[in-house]
Amino acid sequence: MKVYLRKAISMLLTLLAVSFIVFAAFEIIPGDAASSRLGSNATQASVEALRHEMGLDRPFLLRYFSWLGGCFRGNLGTSYSYHMPVAGMILEKIPITVTLTILSMLLTMAVSVPLALLSAKYANSRLDRAVYAGNQFLMAVPSFFLGILMTWVFGMVLRWFKPGGYVSYKKDFGAFLGYLILPSVAIAIPKCAMSVKLLRSAILSEANRDYVRTAYSRGLSTMEVLYRHVLKNALMPLITFWGMAVADMIAGSIVVEQVFNIPGLGRILLTSIANRDYPVVEAVILLIAAVVLLMNLLVDLLYRRIDPRLRAE
Repeated sequence: MKVYLRKAISMLLTLLAVSFIVFAAFEIIPGDAASSRLGSNATQASVEALRHEMGLDRPFLLRYFSWLGGCFRGNLGTSYSYHMPVAGMILEKIPITVTLTILSMLLTMAVSVPLALLSAKYANSRLDRAVYAGNQFLMAVPSFFLGILMTWVFGMVLRWFKPGGYVSYKKDFGAFLGYLILPSVAIAIPKCAMSVKLLRSAILSEANRDYVRTAYSRGLSTMEVLYRHVLKNALMPLITFWGMAVADMIAGSIVVEQVFNIPGLGRILLTSIANRDYPVVEAVILLIAAVVLLMNLLVDLLYRRIDPRLRAE
């Protein structure tokens, strides 16, 4: 229990540090929401009047602690551009980005584990070399570029879907999931390539351990040894990678959402950055930081579940 309490306190302190750094960064950046809204032709008097109306002329620490107190109450402020509560805007977009992330993660797990097992079983064969070459290529290709290629091939050449079209999950959830397939594939492919390479190396490393030779001496087949004994231990480093991959998928989906015209968190984040809508940007960045910390906690919990030595400690 003390371990989990320390981790919870550490997460809270980290979030506080992130919130302060983000808030301070926007204070240092030249320009503000008032001058951005009024344009370059606005007079200094009108800009100062709008700054006073928006509360931007108050001292920095006073504005920070006021915003931080609102965050603890669930009030993330009001958007400068949309004149709407930031919390409501984010809650409306979260299901889109979260669904895209879940689909990407499921595809990564479903493809990478069997492919890594197959590659490790036939190590140094033609199949293994082909998988290695494919991994090297796919790890170097950004997700947004894969998204552009998929839009061109499947949308413009094959006409399997309408580029730029989108179906809301509120209107038709099945069509919504169908539209997210290609974006999730674009996000999952580089992560899948990294997972295969990492898991294959871990499996081959575990294959030289004494317990593996003992398992073979009991008459178990190669696949039985891989699935029953080797895979469980080889998954340890992969779980860490997957935990970080989830947070990276959320951040990476920002650009992919733009490619496929998906109105998720990525769209409001990029639009808010362009409009200097700092309450929205701060809230989204704080949300991503919270996801990263939460995934770290889940990885630790999975480690303790898988490895009995950690539970004993």
